[in-house]
Parts: sequence; structure tokens; C-alpha cells
Amino acid sequence: MAEPLAKLLSVPTPKRRWAQFSLLSLVLVIVANMAQPSRSAQLVHDIGSDKVLLFDNAFLAESAGVRFKLHPARKTGERILVPEHPWESASLNWFSVLEQGGKFRMWYECYDVAGWDSSDDTSFCYAESTDGIHWIKPRLGLVEYCGSKENNILFRQIGTAGARSRVHGTGVFLDPTGPPEARFKAVSQGLFRNVGEKPYWIAGMSSPDGLVWTRLADPICHTFADSQYSAFWDEQLRRYVLYGRVGGRGRAIGRAISDRFGKFDPLTLVAQTEETDPPDSDLYNPACMRLPGTKGVYLMCPSLYQHGPDTLDIRLAMSRDGINWIWPERQTAFIPLGKPGDFDSGSLYMAQGCLAVGDELWFFYSGSPLRHEDGTLGKLTQPANHRRYSRAVVLVDRLVSVTSGPEGGHLQTSPLKFVGTQLRLNIHVRSAGMVRVGLLDERGNAIPRRRTEDCRPLTCDNSQQSVEWTDGTDVSSWSGQPVRLRIEIENAELFGFQFADEVVR
Repeated sequence: MAEPLAKLLSVPTPKRRWAQFSLLSLVLVIVANMAQPSRSAQLVHDIGSDKVLLFDNAFLAESAGVRFKLHPARKTGERILVPEHPWESASLNWFSVLEQGGKFRMWYECYDVAGWDSSDDTSFCYAESTDGIHWIKPRLGLVEYCGSKENNILFRQIGTAGARSRVHGTGVFLDPTGPPEARFKAVSQGLFRNVGEKPYWIAGMSSPDGLVWTRLADPICHTFADSQYSAFWDEQLRRYVLYGRVGGRGRAIGRAISDRFGKFDPLTLVAQTEETDPPDSDLYNPACMRLPGTKGVYLMCPSLYQHGPDTLDIRLAMSRDGINWIWPERQTAFIPLGKPGDFDSGSLYMAQGCLAVGDELWFFYSGSPLRHEDGTLGKLTQPANHRRYSRAVVLVDRLVSVTSGPEGGHLQTSPLKFVGTQLRLNIHVRSAGMVRVGLLDERGNAIPRRRTEDCRPLTCDNSQQSVEWTDGTDVSSWSGQPVRLRIEIENAELFGFQFADEVVR
């Protein structure tokens, strides 16, 4: 290479300049090609036999004629918990629900008239259920209220001497890594000494059984605390994750992680309203949680507070890392307000906790006909205005779909590496619609006998529909190799896909 290069540089000046320019251009092209990987060298998603839910562009290389569609939850209309005791006489408030050993468990806050409005107006209470619909409030005998312990109160105030405070905005979770004495954990607003002009910081609590609680002596996060907080052990990160209120465009949502529950850095902004949202609106409680039955999918169900009409409905965002959030059909409520006169026509707040029950996801929320600024004692205590807890459901893995109308469309995935013998689709095909799938190699070339033309059209409503080509369903020959999917969609919904053996794992 040195000798030809020397000859190029020794030619007469005009030719030398042209040769130098040509050589430099060649070098730049080579460098550019080295810096930009070819299509065949794109990132390969190693999905194994995991479910892939389609709610963003993470797995899409290209698409046309399709869009993402939000599928709002169906409200059951149930009133699963209502105020009925003196310690609940002012209002119900934030709550958390989880399932443990076949039992549904609930922790909730309520205000009473006797203490309103003071630092001793709130009870942290417990309820349980065998079916998640019909709840009882057991007589726990833990706290004396008006001369009796015949109640379901866990505590009224909690903390050390001089820094005791009522509970507010508590989110409860079960910690699979915690020692027996701290298997249950909770985050909430807490009053602390010597913390400046705003003494309410994020507090941490622990319990061996979910009934007897201890609050940590120091704040777990030096962020001003208000509304409900979300926390959980993230099995994927092997860290605790905390979400709560931060500054942004009005009220906004921040996040922090830690390998120790007792100490988080200040929350950093991850979600706020955008210019496309209704004017003068912001986000209330985060209601963040892992989506049951999936790896690496997170949900956020905050209330969108619109200051003009003074209402709050529930929206849905989804994420694959808990930091970057996608809002499918951002203008559509996931749980909308009820009609005028309904118990949930003014303000809605999602509970902490999403449960997979059979083929449904259960979401719990509180609703009131009162709007945000209507929370005076005189209005709260009117029976028609009581805040009540209810339930909303959606089919498992059917929160968001890729959809197309009768005109049809298609999508093509980025390279995937899978394990399994069959490809299953989660689809709902409408009248006169169909879905077909083709298998492509890593470069995007059609694989013989697995082209879309070879696929038998799918025309069903099935969450685990096997894809069949003219010679069968078997895709094991390509297991472990990078492939792409080309999926044609006509008047149908595609929620996701999964490679699996005969029995779906």
C-alpha cells in the first residue's frame, strides 16, 4: 500500500490533488461504513420464549398503515369499599391492594370528622377479601378509637417522639428480598424534625405481617412529599424503585432507585404534561408498578388534573425501563370519569397495585362526584358525595395494540432471536379482517415456505393463536438464529407475540 500511495503523491500537481481528493473520499466512505453498522448488524433482541407486547417502537424496524391504540379499562361499577364507621366519617383516601397466598389484602387511609382538619384526623386501616370484590374490615384490636379497639385501624400517627405524623399517600408493597421482620414495606409522607421549612419528606415503613408497622427514623428521600407514592422491588434491576411528586410543568412525577430501602437520592423527573395535553393541567399520583406476567414492562396510571374543569381522570403510560414513558393515545383516558350523577364523575385516583386474576388484569381506583377543590368537610360528609373504591378490568396483555382498518397495513420487526417451535399471536380480528405473518432472515429477505403468502390468514380473537403456513406451524429450524417478522394486519388488533413450544411458557 505504501508504494502505490507514494506514486499517487508524486504525480504532477493537478493530478496529485485529484488523487489526494479521491483517496480521501475513499477513506471517508470506509470510515463511515465502519461507523454505521449494516442492516444485518442491527441490534438483535434476544427474546427467547418471552412475550413481546407491542406498545412502542422498541421492536419495530418499519411500519405503514398501522397505529398504536389504547384499550381503556372496563369499569365494573362495583362499590367494593365505602365509608361506614366513625373513623371513616369524613372521607376515604389513598389505598393499596395486593394478593398474597390466595387472599386479597388492602391498606387504606381515611379521615374522620372528629379530628378534621388536624394532624390527628387520619387512620391507616386494613381490609381483606377472598375474591377481591367483597371486602371485610376485621376487628384487629390494635388501636383504641373513642374508647374501643373494635376496629380495623392499624395506627393513627406513626414515628418517633417529636416527629410523629399522620399517614398520607401511603403505597404498600411486598418485598421478596426482605428479612422476615420487614417483608412488607411502605412509602408515604412523613413529618421529621430539623428538615427546614417544608418538614414533610418521604418516609419509609416496614412490617413483618402488614399489620404492625414501624417507621424508619430518618427520611428515605429528601423530596417534599404529597399525594401517593409508589415503590417496589424491581427483580430486573435488583434495586428498589421509588416514584413520587416532583416539580415540572405543575405537578410532575420523579423516580429514584437504590439498593437499600432506607436511602434514595432525590427524585429526578421522568414524566410531566406536554403541550398536547389540555391547557393548565398536570399529573397527580404516579401509581407506578410492574405489569404482572411480563419482564421489563412498567405501568404508570396517574390522574390528569385539569385545573379548568377541576377534574381528575386516570391516564396510562408504559415503559420498558421505568425512565422513558410512552403514552399510547395520550388524549384518551384509561379510566374515564363517570356520567353526571355517577359516584365517580368528579375525581378519580388509581390505587397502588395491579393484579392478574385469571385472564384479566384488575385495577382498583377511588371515585367521587366531588371535584378537586370541592373537598370541604360539609361537602365530603354528604352521603351522595362519599368517595368509594371500585374496580376496573382489562384482558391480560391487551392494554395496547397495533391496529389497522379495512385498508390494511403492515409492520416489520427488528432482528429477533427466539427459542421455540411455534409462533403465537395475541390478536383480535374484526369482521372481514385478517392477519398474516412472514418470516424473514436478518437482512430482511423472505424465508422460503415461511413467506406472508404462505401463511394461512388468521381471522379469530385469540390471545395465543398459532401461526400456520401451508406446510405447518414449525419454526424450530430458525430457533436461535436472528430473524425478522413481517406482519400484515387488516381490520384487526395485534397486541403482541411469543415464540413457544406446544405448551406456552
